[in-house]
Amino acid sequence: MESVLEQPVIEKLASIHHLSGNPNTDGSLDGGIGATLLETTLRTPNSQFTALNIRPSLVSGVYTSTKVDETTTESTAWAGLQVRVLVDGKVVAPGTPVGAVAGAEDGWVYYNKRWQRITQNFLGLIAACAGDTELNCSLELIQSTLSANSLDFVIGNLGGGDHTIKAEWRVEDGNTTGGNGAACVGPGVLTVTQVKTFSTGGGIVIEP
Repeated sequence: MESVLEQPVIEKLASIHHLSGNPNTDGSLDGGIGATLLETTLRTPNSQFTALNIRPSLVSGVYTSTKVDETTTESTAWAGLQVRVLVDGKVVAPGTPVGAVAGAEDGWVYYNKRWQRITQNFLGLIAACAGDTELNCSLELIQSTLSANSLDFVIGNLGGGDHTIKAEWRVEDGNTTGGNGAACVGPGVLTVTQVKTFSTGGGIVIEP
């Protein structure tokens, strides 16, 4: 990508939600924004090289809980937050497919994702484990996390007119026996920066 962004022509603090998500003393989450999008409109000039840099910034929380006992040897939980940006209903990079009219599953990128699993093989054999060092008694907790709280979505060669800009999010969670997952969002800020670009290659090029 061989492009240069000039100084911003317009920078707009487009939308703010103040409601905060809060962790409880047991680690679970309360509160947050009840809505699932930040939305604004922006008028752009008739120019081939008008581009938008769209930045949804979200405070987010992810909660996972797993529990095993003498009858449950494995418990798994996962939770995540996905975000996408649409301009006039079309997907903005790095969402894919870029420029397509958004279907329900199009354009989403992860801001947060956690997967957690705990396994045990000894709770039903505690007495035997204590008396026999040859037994392989174990407790294992595995956790993986992916995180981004702010990301730039870029659209080039937008063209003139009035445009509707949306930053949407959705929460996913799941669990097996003994597990629980949840996520929340808030506060959130949507910032849109309009710029002009110039390049020997003709503006911003979105590469796969």
